[in-house]
Amino acid sequence: MKNILLPTDFSENSMNAIDYAMRFFENWECNFYILNVQKISEYISDDLVAGSKTDTIYDSIANDNKKLINQLVKKLSKKYKSQVYTFNGLFDYDDFISAVNQAVQFHSIDLIIMGSNGATGAKEHLFGSNTLQVLRNIDCPTLTIPDHYKYAGIKSALFSTQRCEDFSFQGIKAFKEMLTMHQCELNVLELDDDAIIMSRKEDNKCLQKLFPEHPYTYFCLNTIPGLIAVNTATQLLKVDIHAAFIEKETFLERLLFGSNTSTLVYRTLIPLLFLHQ
Repeated sequence: MKNILLPTDFSENSMNAIDYAMRFFENWECNFYILNVQKISEYISDDLVAGSKTDTIYDSIANDNKKLINQLVKKLSKKYKSQVYTFNGLFDYDDFISAVNQAVQFHSIDLIIMGSNGATGAKEHLFGSNTLQVLRNIDCPTLTIPDHYKYAGIKSALFSTQRCEDFSFQGIKAFKEMLTMHQCELNVLELDDDAIIMSRKEDNKCLQKLFPEHPYTYFCLNTIPGLIAVNTATQLLKVDIHAAFIEKETFLERLLFGSNTSTLVYRTLIPLLFLHQ
């Protein structure tokens, strides 16, 4: 894991995610790509007044944001000069998802790190925040950082699952790299909706194949809502990071039944790594 994408709108939420990333990868060689995206619908008349008569709409806004990106790159380069970090500023005048997807493809991004409320800090309404759109539309591991959550080391990790038989070994790669990087203990939580009592059952052979080189402690919880089970486990086991595979949810499912993904994103207590099948 070497190429990390950090979307930002320079808000406190996105800057907190960047600070987390800096500490998370301490002592590891990384290329950080700091991306700011603007679209014309966000412009207001005051933005255009500030530009000269020869400036286009694009130039008037892009120049200011490129300057902010460059300042942030210089600040981070100076602050983390003892680390083997490379910082690259990116600006795009595009739809947010298109801009992120282009950055992922062009720069061979291994991981996206974002604040859990999205790059704009907006809550999910009908189509979701930027973070939720990235999770649903970009095929790249994404680590979401809750508002105001501060890095305090990675000593214990949690992987939760309901149907591990569907998982790909390639999809789990990013999480396994993190386990190796931090040499942390691993807990696996299997959520079973079919059983009628809470119990501990025999370890799953699929899970054993999924983590052959990482010893783990196995737990099974039955008939307990997923978010309650996960948040309870993170507190009792003192977990520092949680990983789970994301399931594609149709617009109709989100409209009628709500979104499991958005529930996890907005109500998780710790950083959450979403993996793709």
